[in-house]
Amino acid sequence: MSLVETDGATCLEQGIGVEQLQERIAALVDRRQQLRRFGASRTFLEENRLQLARSQSELCRAFIELHVAP
Repeated sequence: MSLVETDGATCLEQGIGVEQLQERIAALVDRRQQLRRFGASRTFLEENRLQLARSQSELCRAFIELHVAP
């Protein structure tokens, strides 16, 4: 198992590209700003934070996959 694998398959094998991950992160950041603006509970903010952290981790792995020799 390589360091860039997620759930048994790499991001590229799962069909998730860097651009898609960047778009997902931007949407999660926008959502977080909305949650904060409207005084969302800690529960909603924490769920958003976890989604954001997972997506950022996937983005890092996707960049690694693009730049590591096979």
